[in-house]
Amino acid sequence: MLENFGRRHVISAVILVVVIVSFPQINKLWLESTEEVRSSLITTENNTHYGLPSEWENKQVICIHFPVDDVTSNMTASNFTEGRTYLDVSGSEILIDENSEGMVNYSEDRTTGVCVGGFENYTAGFNFMLEATNVTNGDLEVGYDDGDWGPYVHTIAGLNANELTGNFTGAYWALYHNGAMSDVGIGDLVMLENSVIVWKIATW
Repeated sequence: MLENFGRRHVISAVILVVVIVSFPQINKLWLESTEEVRSSLITTENNTHYGLPSEWENKQVICIHFPVDDVTSNMTASNFTEGRTYLDVSGSEILIDENSEGMVNYSEDRTTGVCVGGFENYTAGFNFMLEATNVTNGDLEVGYDDGDWGPYVHTIAGLNANELTGNFTGAYWALYHNGAMSDVGIGDLVMLENSVIVWKIATW
């Protein structure tokens, strides 16, 4: 009788420890399944951080838009085609927003992609881009050529703009800075403390 009572106490204690240890993860999954997470996105449309997590306001962010139709399974970009993924400075996923049309001000088309943010104190755009994409352990590898006008980015996450075909003459990765197309290349871009840089495919 006492032996059964002791065994029940041990089992109850083990179950309690498991629940306590797993509670933060359970709580995180529950939060991500509710609108509470989505409400943490900045929704002021004239804010350069519109559509980004509120904790990134006035921090440095890079976003890459991937046009769904151009991403194939052999590209690491395929890891980011189920909505917009948000990663912090360590490369940890914050959340995925499946309703990502129009997010971050710069996308009129149905695109998906990834934003990596929460950075501070970067001044050189190209250095920021390489270091920010590097936190994804190769998922956002950047391919570029060094030219007379500085680095020319042709590939992000396996999607090479030079190889795209369709009803257009050519394609390239277009760079936006705080809501406007950048008038300088990434090698000459001077970062602000609230810089949001965005890359998306453009055609001519």
